[in-house]
Amino acid sequence: MTLDPHLYAQLQNLYKYPRTPHLESSRLQLGDMDNDQARYQSLIGKYIVVEEKVDGANAGISFSSAGELLLQSRGHYLVGGSRERQFSMLKLWAKVHERWLLDRLEDRYVMFGETMSKVHSVYYDALPHIFLEFDILDRKRGVFLSTQARRTMLEGGPVLSVPVLYEGIAPQSLAGLLKLVGHSKARTTNWRESFAAAVLREELDLKMAWKNLDESDLMEGLYLKTESAGETTGRLKWVRHDFVQSIQDAGVHHLQQPYIPNRLADGVDLYSPQLAVTWEEINKGDR
Repeated sequence: MTLDPHLYAQLQNLYKYPRTPHLESSRLQLGDMDNDQARYQSLIGKYIVVEEKVDGANAGISFSSAGELLLQSRGHYLVGGSRERQFSMLKLWAKVHERWLLDRLEDRYVMFGETMSKVHSVYYDALPHIFLEFDILDRKRGVFLSTQARRTMLEGGPVLSVPVLYEGIAPQSLAGLLKLVGHSKARTTNWRESFAAAVLREELDLKMAWKNLDESDLMEGLYLKTESAGETTGRLKWVRHDFVQSIQDAGVHHLQQPYIPNRLADGVDLYSPQLAVTWEEINKGDR
């Protein structure tokens, strides 16, 4: 197949989302190159935004100069194949909302997020969406937009961002920051029963499925951004020690694990032109 020259040129310019350094006391994972963890002291006095670090598959949405929809994961574009099963819902969702997305992103912006369709190491049973946006790159200026700038761009549409836990001047201590590590916003108190039911529906081995899962009630960790003048100026992550240990104990990468779907919250309509369920509505429910 011969590609359109404009599209071919765009495919050669894929922007891979940058690796995020760890904050001090964060548990490093196998393969992490950033062994020099940032000291919390470096954040004191700075304006930060803290998000829940969710466990999904990194994805990006953009458009070529000719207006073609481009979907990517890490360092490659999604072009089909059995390894892309977890992106099937994302592909359909993006196609349904293609006009709205093109109007916002044009060929200038790349929107990054987590695709949440498949269980990796955390099971979610109250997801308000299968794609959770967390960053937007302005390719023209070479900067990532601030949280507020992203909210303005996405307001009134079908895109949901990751849950924000805190916005303001950084707490005076790391201990103060880590008080934000609580239950995931996308899980009910009955997530274990829900997980067992999902495994049985897929006719999989429940004992083995539990072996591959993080069994803690706590969220995976925190994702921090420093922001100024409408831009994101830096980012750090903090990951629970026992979360990383559960991954290492499983010994199997999520791509080699059986496909177990996460569960959407009641009332979610992925194809509505506006969000049917928000984090605020999720958190009002019985958790």
